[in-house]
Amino acid sequence: MTEITLLMTETQINSIVCSTREDLPNESCSLLLGKMVGDEYNVKVLKKMSNIANSQYSFNIDPDELMKVYQSASKEGLDIIGIYHSHLVGSRPSSTDLSYMRINPVIWLIYELSNSRFKAYMLIDDNLKEVKIKVSTV
Repeated sequence: MTEITLLMTETQINSIVCSTREDLPNESCSLLLGKMVGDEYNVKVLKKMSNIANSQYSFNIDPDELMKVYQSASKEGLDIIGIYHSHLVGSRPSSTDLSYMRINPVIWLIYELSNSRFKAYMLIDDNLKEVKIKVSTV
């Protein structure tokens, strides 16, 4: 297997950072919509989601909001290729994240606020794999 890569723009990264700061002290969450070609996951649209858990340690996406995004993505010919959320400290998936990664087999993008660092992961055959993040200016 070749290296899995998440392709994002600088504008998308900046948008996530801004919305994460706006959501403090709670975790922020978004869905990444786009296309997968081979081992490249190209983000086309970010869909900011409400964290109905209202927690700084976890997130829970409203099911009605989630259904709307699935329907909209389908109409636009896009797939949900990733889930983004923030952590105050640490960029590795928590045990809760890992359990949800098993039922949501997409890329999980995590932004660690304490170090202003992004990391991405995917669970493949129950093994946590780090995903390369490639940011373009376009």
